[in-house]
Amino acid sequence: MESICLVEPSPDSSTLRVNPAALSFLKALGGPLQVMAIFGPKKTGKSFLLDQLVGQDEGSPRSPGIWLRCSTHPTRPDETLLLLDTEGLPEQLEEDEKSISFKLFLLDVLLCNIFIYNTKGAWDPQEELDKLTYVKMIPDKVRILEDCPLENSFLLSSMLPNFVWCLRDVASDSFWEEALEDMDHNLDVLVSSPPVSALENTPTSCIQALFPTQKAFCFCSPHVDEKYREVVCSDFPHPMFRAQLWSFKDYILNQRPKNSLGSRFANGKEWSAMLERFVDVLSLNEPIFLNESCDGQEAAVPWEYNENFNEPKIEPVIEPSWTTPKRKETPRVPQPSVQEPRVPPPSSYRAAPRIIQPNNMEEPMCLIENNPGEKLQVNQEALQLLQRINQPVVVVAIVGLYRTGKSYLMNKLAGKDKGGFSLGATVQANTKGIWMWCRPHPKKPDHTLVLLDTEGLGDVEKSNVENDSWVFALSILLSSTFVYNSMGTIDQFALEKLHYVTELTELIKVKASGRQNCEEEDEIPDDFVWFFPTFIWAVRDFTLQLVLNGRPISGDKYLENALQRREGSPEKLDIAKKYIREYFPSRKCFVFDRPATRQELVHLEDLPERKLSPEFVEEAHRFRSYIFETAEAKVIPGGHTVTGTLLGHLAVTYVDAIRSGAIPCIENAVLALAQIENSAAVHDGVKRYEEMAELMLTLPTETVEELLKVHTECEKEAIQVFLDRAFKDEGQEYQKQLKDRIQTKLEEIGSRNEQASLDRCQAVLLELFQDLEEKIRNGSYAVPGGYQRFLEDQRKTVEAYHQVPHKGIMASMALQDFLKSKETAAQSILQADRNLTNRQKEIEAEKARAAASQREAELQRQLREQTQRMAEENERSYRAHEAQLKAKMEEDHRRQQREHERVLNHKLQEQSRLLKEGYQREVGRLESEIANLNNQISNSSRRSSGCVIS
Repeated sequence: MESICLVEPSPDSSTLRVNPAALSFLKALGGPLQVMAIFGPKKTGKSFLLDQLVGQDEGSPRSPGIWLRCSTHPTRPDETLLLLDTEGLPEQLEEDEKSISFKLFLLDVLLCNIFIYNTKGAWDPQEELDKLTYVKMIPDKVRILEDCPLENSFLLSSMLPNFVWCLRDVASDSFWEEALEDMDHNLDVLVSSPPVSALENTPTSCIQALFPTQKAFCFCSPHVDEKYREVVCSDFPHPMFRAQLWSFKDYILNQRPKNSLGSRFANGKEWSAMLERFVDVLSLNEPIFLNESCDGQEAAVPWEYNENFNEPKIEPVIEPSWTTPKRKETPRVPQPSVQEPRVPPPSSYRAAPRIIQPNNMEEPMCLIENNPGEKLQVNQEALQLLQRINQPVVVVAIVGLYRTGKSYLMNKLAGKDKGGFSLGATVQANTKGIWMWCRPHPKKPDHTLVLLDTEGLGDVEKSNVENDSWVFALSILLSSTFVYNSMGTIDQFALEKLHYVTELTELIKVKASGRQNCEEEDEIPDDFVWFFPTFIWAVRDFTLQLVLNGRPISGDKYLENALQRREGSPEKLDIAKKYIREYFPSRKCFVFDRPATRQELVHLEDLPERKLSPEFVEEAHRFRSYIFETAEAKVIPGGHTVTGTLLGHLAVTYVDAIRSGAIPCIENAVLALAQIENSAAVHDGVKRYEEMAELMLTLPTETVEELLKVHTECEKEAIQVFLDRAFKDEGQEYQKQLKDRIQTKLEEIGSRNEQASLDRCQAVLLELFQDLEEKIRNGSYAVPGGYQRFLEDQRKTVEAYHQVPHKGIMASMALQDFLKSKETAAQSILQADRNLTNRQKEIEAEKARAAASQREAELQRQLREQTQRMAEENERSYRAHEAQLKAKMEEDHRRQQREHERVLNHKLQEQSRLLKEGYQREVGRLESEIANLNNQISNSSRRSSGCVIS
């Protein structure tokens, strides 16, 4: 995403304010979050360092404040990188806690898990570090406990981020670099002497005392070669700078995510809530008490001791060479024509095993194996990688005769000129089975591009030729865009080679056995046109002119003209055209010139673009642009978007059917996926409910209404999470499960709330009645008139009890039970009071019983009201489920209507075309299909969608 202002000063620069657009974006982010904040003087290259860190060119903040960038973590795709870029500091810092610069600094420190202080290099590094005077003000402005300065400093060190100091433009031969490498980049290397005492109040001593870890990294100038005093091309930084950046990235990208002022990882909603709280407090110029921010959360612990973190540390291999984003061109001074040596990694770097990231694979992997003499089988290693992708997938599969250049096109889509899908320059086929390559989608954030390269069809050296048909069918079933690659022209020979399309009715079944007729209530039609992917015909080594009847035509027009049917043509010559037109309503054609001479084709992978045919390069660019901008994410019947996880399940389901001798059935696959997804949707909904309840609730609550209000918000969010993932929930079976589990969670929270209230009330009662109990034991009331004194003391104590806050919903019951337990003692005091006659004693006893009865009646009234509110909550909960379900069903209905209209338009166009071509029999068949489709649309519009949960 582009940079967006997160926090900015108010117009009068007196307070800070948060950008609502940035908040909305943040609240939609899941977790975990890796938050890096960079801070430092102006013109020290802060923004450039962030550019190099994430491979983006965003530049400096465009106005004062904190600017936010967001991207997927390059080595842990389930995490999100948040980069906070703050405007450059003035040369002299004001030690004023009300200054805007200090408030921005404090926000950076509190919101991130890695705080980067960026400065220019200096002869005395510590002198440069001591300019960060703001750190001395942290203990006064950020507190955990009141009036405990020593404990505050200790606890703060476990809650503040890691401190990283970047010294820029340091001489490349400086001994600081070697010393830092030898000492694991410990900041103490650059400090001339340790602090004299814990009371020494310098910025350096505060950094060492407050931040849990302190690291330092030196960087030479990225654009100046000091040895020759020459300017290095700005598009490719100095080799030494790249090596230093490599070491820096290795440290930064291996840090654990941001925690939410507790031991749990923060998500976007929690993080944005912290941001708003901190900005509100800073705007009031008041101290920030972190213990208030931790209410309802686990106690904060430093990452090193967080035993709840069970994920293994990921140590990625970061390549030292990459292409940096283009910046303003810098004049280049001619350099000696000496080949640039490869810079070795820093000596302290220890190689780690390469970890394959599922949505950013460095090279392809076989997904479906086709070994000689064996049945097709899914490669389990590739399957595990694919199923770790939780993003929607855009699946592009390419099929064609062997040795027609399929793999070259797929490598271009992957953005790799070398080392991708296997190319070959002989008559032998290279690819066997179906190979998978998962890459981040270049145009659609949060999507993964899955490229499927298939073995060449018609290879005479194959031992199992019948698997060609299965490979063709699987490519259609798994893809959202299907590319057929052929050589020469689209002529009768090419169409005959595409005979696999005519066999699809024998290889793919839409409905399970006995359900091949499309009934009115069926959600899954029995026509391939509803499910098949976009069809692209890539014609390679095209030598003709795209001219028809003397006029230039497009590739699409060329394809449609080639698919023109002629009455009286032999069925063998016409059937491929019929099925392509019938099964694939969305069609596209690209025609490619021969890329190079026959001799050069042997080394096609090594040829730079300038040596390829300009026409070929231009068409290849159009092909890539069309795929990136137009190809849709894979969906299954019902309109549910497919993730990598679901695509893996589809592959297993279809291959298992083939291995068992059955025909892959779309309906069975969808039903199997629905069970998996709906179960996961219930789990996700309950998890979201638990997370939000933990975040929003502080037990005990004062009233049932307070608890139910939080429950309502959590339940609404949980239902939405469920509906976003669930599909084909027949009879709302899984939504009933969600409702029941949320009801159980509510009961559990209610029980915990009652117990917390009882514990609190009992503790308060024991403390308040301590003096009264002591007087009873000492016999202070065993005197004439003692009973009235006892009643007066008890009344005052009960009044004091009522004044104590935060007792919760069991306050009355706890008091009633406590007073009931003291009735025996009260009766003893009454009977021992010699000032009272027997009649007076009877009257007092009756008053006591009446008071107890009144308290019991009041308690029962409160319990009935709570029961009534819970019954009303059940009714409200039902309506909430019903309303959200109806909204989802209405959206599904609108989507289904759009799909019906798309298919109807396709059939009408095909009917009109067949009419012109003279195929009367097929026109009649289409008329029947169109009438049936119109009937389905009409009936669908009349059907009401009610909620059936109970």
